[in-house]
Amino acid sequence: MVLYYFNGNIIGRGSGRSATGAAAYRSGGILRSAAYRSGEELRDETGEIVHDYTRKSGVVYSEIMLPDGAPPEYVDREILWNAVEASEKRKDSQLAREIVVALQREFDLQERIEVLREYIAENFTEKGMIADLNIHDKGDDNPHAHIMLTTRHVSPDGFGLKNRDWNKKDMLLDWRESWTEVNNRKFEQKGLDERIDHRSYKAKLAP
Repeated sequence: MVLYYFNGNIIGRGSGRSATGAAAYRSGGILRSAAYRSGEELRDETGEIVHDYTRKSGVVYSEIMLPDGAPPEYVDREILWNAVEASEKRKDSQLAREIVVALQREFDLQERIEVLREYIAENFTEKGMIADLNIHDKGDDNPHAHIMLTTRHVSPDGFGLKNRDWNKKDMLLDWRESWTEVNNRKFEQKGLDERIDHRSYKAKLAP
């Protein structure tokens, strides 16, 4: 049974969230945060905040994808999201954008990774965003992926200005449609007749 689920949201300080905490939870890892502390956290002997989600189950794959020109050390999740936190000075700053998508049960793990990498490259890293990808699958017929995205231009020196174009509604609509196209190409490559459709029920009925 094919699935289409696509949701975009903002991770921001205004709602009491942190990028390092969100990244630790989604990766099922442990990240230390030295900046802009929020939420329920543990501190280690250095006084740093520790986001420890190593007991979280169901994280079957994690990867950070960098655009050209990004500091290579940003492939380290802790370094990346602490750099994001440090680049934001406001109490209500938008720290990251998150895309959550359902993954097709007709694809195995490697095929899901291939689809996600293709999608992320076409829509995000080629535009200059860094993507933190995590696939969750507890074997309960709900495989899905979390893609955390940076919101600022990045150069070898780190993060610069916000890119407001990435907040436009038309951009989100393009990302939704692109997710459909990438998945349907994979269905075709596998010789399957299934297809997903990003359009609403009303739009599908329109002449």
